[in-house]
Amino acid sequence: MRIDVHIGTFALISALSTSAAAATRANGPAGSTILVDESHAVPLVHVEVASRSGSAGDPRGQEGLVNLAAELARRGAAGRSREALDEALDTLGGRIDVLVEPDAVRLVGHVLARNLDPFLKLLADIVLRPDFKSAEFNRTRREILAQLDELRNDDRSLCARFFDRRLYGDHPYGRAADGTARSLARITRQNAQERFRAAFAGKNLIFAAAGDVTPEAFRASLDQAFAALRPGTRASTDPVRPPAPQDGWRIQLVDKPDRQQTQIMIGHATVPAAHPDYLPLTLAFAAFGGRGMKATLMDEVRTKRGLAYGAYMGIVPRRGPSAVRGWVFTGADRTATTLKLMLRLYRQLMKNGIPAERLRFFQSFLAGTYASEMDAPERRLAARVSAEIDGLPEDFVDTYVDRIKAVTPEQVSAAIKAHVKAGDLAITMVATADTLMKLLIKSGLEPGNVDIIKYDAY
Repeated sequence: MRIDVHIGTFALISALSTSAAAATRANGPAGSTILVDESHAVPLVHVEVASRSGSAGDPRGQEGLVNLAAELARRGAAGRSREALDEALDTLGGRIDVLVEPDAVRLVGHVLARNLDPFLKLLADIVLRPDFKSAEFNRTRREILAQLDELRNDDRSLCARFFDRRLYGDHPYGRAADGTARSLARITRQNAQERFRAAFAGKNLIFAAAGDVTPEAFRASLDQAFAALRPGTRASTDPVRPPAPQDGWRIQLVDKPDRQQTQIMIGHATVPAAHPDYLPLTLAFAAFGGRGMKATLMDEVRTKRGLAYGAYMGIVPRRGPSAVRGWVFTGADRTATTLKLMLRLYRQLMKNGIPAERLRFFQSFLAGTYASEMDAPERRLAARVSAEIDGLPEDFVDTYVDRIKAVTPEQVSAAIKAHVKAGDLAITMVATADTLMKLLIKSGLEPGNVDIIKYDAY
């Protein structure tokens, strides 16, 4: 199971150098969409089958449903057990993984080019003929519950989980893609079958390939393997409603024993990935909180003060309201100082914007790194599928560099004024409450501004 939390993708939306060839787009089986990025340098084909219905479409109270359903389909299909599927894939030099996002579910894999046809037949078995056996359903649910327990050992992922819930509140994006023990207990095998069948209908699907394959050959192989695909009903691609806005800020303190360091995330909801202000904001956050050492947060938090090894802030893209998310981890004794610094710097961004000279530098920096970021076919493929899911223009990936270079300082300034909300923030920390509360109160924070929640409260 791979649950998308977008950690580590803060300022970089998937993109491609303008020197790369454009992908071929076509209509696919049963109303689906086909994308092919042809490259014959290596005899390998990367494949994605993406449903436009992700975890945000799970019914309330059944969070984790589509993740459980997709995992279950991958673990037994057309009479093959999970072990038999894995063995067949190994024989072909291939693999298939499940990736769950709020706006999509992806079956992501690769195979030796000469074995593409039998690989697609296996993939079709998973999509069209999943077994959903009772024993495997129970085993898969137990394994997901075990993974939820294991997640509690990863402070960064734990912080992201609680942060999303605090930021989005009672909103589909605030629900955990892998669910909770309570929600998973409510899900039946029939629920999983019905959810998977609806999500993986033809009108809902994107078939994408990159590597050593031609568009014609991929389409022919799909037509044969997925001849039985039902058109179904396409999930709504309208932008998801905005969440209730933050009103001021409070700290959500996730209490975990024996922590010597504090994970901190701050942020707020912002515009969808397809909004005209998204690229100006992307550029603004590259300068403010990007991965470069010259970014404001990194320079002020790490280089000048040594409060942490790194500090980042950027936008997590969504088809609906995206998330501005800042992240840093620091020692417990430096938590208050670090948080105050981040808040002060963010207020300065809202008030003063970013000088034109710095914007020009980061425009060149972003444009210069895209070729290396997107040099691998599987990255380009993922970028193209993401753009399709987010409702971006068909040429978005291929023209991204030109688009980012065309952003003006005036557009960045206007986007910051409209969308940077330094006074209305979701703030989440993972730390030991007994230790940290004393330090926060000593720094002048009112105890009433902190909500303490147990780290295993999901």
